[in-house]
Amino acid sequence: MTPPSTASDSEVTVAERVRHRDLVLFIISAAALVATPSMLMGAGSEPIAYRDSRGFDTEAPAWMGVLVYLVPLLAWSGMKAYHLLTRPAAAIVGPDRIRLFADIGGLYMRAEVPRVDLPWDEVERIVVWRIRQKWLWFIPVWQARVGVERTTDWYEVAQKEPSAKQRQSLRLRPDGSPVRLGAMLNARSVRLSPHGARVIAAAAARFAPGVAVVDERVPGKPRTIEPKEQRARRTY
Repeated sequence: MTPPSTASDSEVTVAERVRHRDLVLFIISAAALVATPSMLMGAGSEPIAYRDSRGFDTEAPAWMGVLVYLVPLLAWSGMKAYHLLTRPAAAIVGPDRIRLFADIGGLYMRAEVPRVDLPWDEVERIVVWRIRQKWLWFIPVWQARVGVERTTDWYEVAQKEPSAKQRQSLRLRPDGSPVRLGAMLNARSVRLSPHGARVIAAAAARFAPGVAVVDERVPGKPRTIEPKEQRARRTY
């Protein structure tokens, strides 16, 4: 879903780029689509017997077996491609505030209501970090996220900042966020590539020079992201 069109000419809209593993999915889907006629012809139309979900024995043409796997693959990749091309806003950065929109189902869709909607005077810094996820439900991968730390955030109840040991820690909280970062960061983060964070850094340098955009993906090695030079158009 695309957020309501509220951005003015002075705002910068950041959209997600194609992810590498989805590029592989698109290539596989395109190859499967090209091979579909030959696969259907090769399967033939001879009836085959199978047992359906209700436990009844029935028959269907052999080529139906090809569609059982092909249709979900093409539908999944097609939804991803459609939303990728429509480029819904992952972030809108303006002169008075920053808004981040949550990813929906990994399909490049974005929520209509922002997960983060904060004025600049409440933003301490913008953080790029990563969380361990499962691709295809069993392949471990890293997922890049961009989140906002507020000026009023506490690291823990009794401390404002993490200790030197905590900053170097590799441990994770139950929600998957690193203990070296703020406990509320995951709740104020959305899925977004580091490229998108560089565009946000350029906008933040323009609208809120005092707010740093920091890459915290490597424990103990934070790196300030330098602003990416903006193009004439406002959607990236």
